[in-house]
Amino acid sequence: MKYLLSLGSNIGDSFDNLKKAISKLEEKSIFVDDCSSVYASSPVDYLTQSDFLNISLIVETAYEPAQLLEKLKSIEHEMGRVKTIEKGPRNIDLDIIFWENGDFESENLKIPHKEAANRLFVIFPTLEIIDRAGHFRKEKAFFHRLLETEQERFVGQKIEKLYPFKIDEENYGWKNIV
Repeated sequence: MKYLLSLGSNIGDSFDNLKKAISKLEEKSIFVDDCSSVYASSPVDYLTQSDFLNISLIVETAYEPAQLLEKLKSIEHEMGRVKTIEKGPRNIDLDIIFWENGDFESENLKIPHKEAANRLFVIFPTLEIIDRAGHFRKEKAFFHRLLETEQERFVGQKIEKLYPFKIDEENYGWKNIV
């Protein structure tokens, strides 16, 4: 099954935290099909914290949504994430944004992610890889419509595309880079 994930970090070496999280995903049989470029973004909701580095991934796994959430939470735990402030600083944040089978809801999980449409740090990296992947076409149209018609929901949010994501000579994000 294909999922779209959002990853973010603003504590420690954020770029290294993103790389470690991807390695841990692969160790848990969650395989990366595509990865966005790295984006820097301002915090949302809890504003007294450092900017984040963010990426979006399209992954493939045999896990059902609840199982995938469990694996993502275990990675956050293994990496030492501690929640001290709601929506506060974190060394790693792993969220399920979309699932190829559409909507899902349980006590602990809602797909699509309930805040995705309010976060430029989700929308921009997601649109980058949706354009290449051929999945999540309905979601792509929805995000484009939001950006065209509801800019006021993003007031105060800053986002900047920094560079392609690269692990060990494999370029994720931009093809044919030197």
